Amino acid sequence: MARIAFISQPRDPVVAAESQHGSVTTVLWELATRIASGNETMVFAPRAPGQSVEESYGSRLGIHRVPAWRSLHKTLDLGTGMLGMRLPYFASGAYFREYGLAVARALRRYRPDIVHVQGNSHFLPLFRAAVPRARLIMHVHDELQSLLPAELVRARLREVTAVVTSSDFLTRGFEARQPSAAGRVHTIGNGVDAATFRPGRRDASAARRPLRILYVGRVSPEKGVHTLAEAFRELLGAGERVELEIAGPVGLLPLSQMRLLAGDPHVAALTRFYGSGIWSALDRQLLRARSSYRRAIESLFVDGTASRVRFLGLLSRAALIDVYQRADVLVIPSVCAEPFGLPVAEGMACGLPCVASKAGGIPELVQHEVTGLLVERGDAAGLAGALRRLQLDSATRERFGRLGRQRAEQFLDWSVAAARLEAVYRRALA
Repeated sequence: MARIAFISQPRDPVVAAESQHGSVTTVLWELATRIASGNETMVFAPRAPGQSVEESYGSRLGIHRVPAWRSLHKTLDLGTGMLGMRLPYFASGAYFREYGLAVARALRRYRPDIVHVQGNSHFLPLFRAAVPRARLIMHVHDELQSLLPAELVRARLREVTAVVTSSDFLTRGFEARQPSAAGRVHTIGNGVDAATFRPGRRDASAARRPLRILYVGRVSPEKGVHTLAEAFRELLGAGERVELEIAGPVGLLPLSQMRLLAGDPHVAALTRFYGSGIWSALDRQLLRARSSYRRAIESLFVDGTASRVRFLGLLSRAALIDVYQRADVLVIPSVCAEPFGLPVAEGMACGLPCVASKAGGIPELVQHEVTGLLVERGDAAGLAGALRRLQLDSATRERFGRLGRQRAEQFLDWSVAAARLEAVYRRALA
């Protein structure tokens, strides 16, 4: 039995419960709870107001919380993002340094065998100095770390024994930009709790009511919700009987991250949602951060059709499962190249056919014409066509959903990702 330390991102509090907020925190918690079945495991996380310093979850899993000045660092990241600094603030040594130092002190006391760091490579030197004999594992959840200046990341990678990623798409990209890491990068995948996310009972009225289209995820430009709105408007204009539910928090991805991703022309075109000048940018990213993009989406709906669209906001796990179970089709219209797509796995586990963008890690989940349909990014007409096909063909919807559920059970359960991670741990310790 090894002693494992999971290090949460400094902006993401962790709760001792099944439902976490944010995809990275969800991944951390799902893996940590399974790793704890055979190892002593501690999650180190930022302390939010009202949370205790120490908390237990079962006999072998605990949470240790340390201070993190989240409002300060989010403000600094926002401001420096508008200034267009070459090195984004979130990648600098100053970003949540108080959090990194506090975790390092706690690691000296805990003396782990494995330190599993979520994303933030600038913490690696601090943790190496604190526990020089521990194996450091860096978890890459998106493209951002590999898009930072190559020499900077290369220097930090000298501290790690292995890098784990959530998809082959991320593994290929990381190795291409960091050739010195070849052989140390391993795809473990993400997953879904297939025992909890499962199909609901279909009511007899399903064939008579409008097709229920569902989007789940952050409501942000890179997620392509505006493309879905354009496709939905086209369906309504053609007289199709459809309704749309949008589940997730509304907001804008920080401009510092958008600029890193803007080498992709599909993402570069999204800067129109961020304002054209300093005052416009401040208005959209600070004063109206939770409303400007939603208003842009709502403007795409013609009069009399807005009643067919419901914004559900951030949902609890139980409420989210209920939304999946009453939907007919899941749509993930991402403009960015998704690193994995947790809602895709969740929707498949709930027996939903999926219509999604053909980019990033999504094609590793959705098999075109088997468990769903893949369309080109930003193609509203193609998206509308795929949805119209599924609306008219209930047999195909049911077949895609059934095969998606089978695939989720066999390959996407969190136990599969946890087993791969444990294999990486064993090699590192050996």
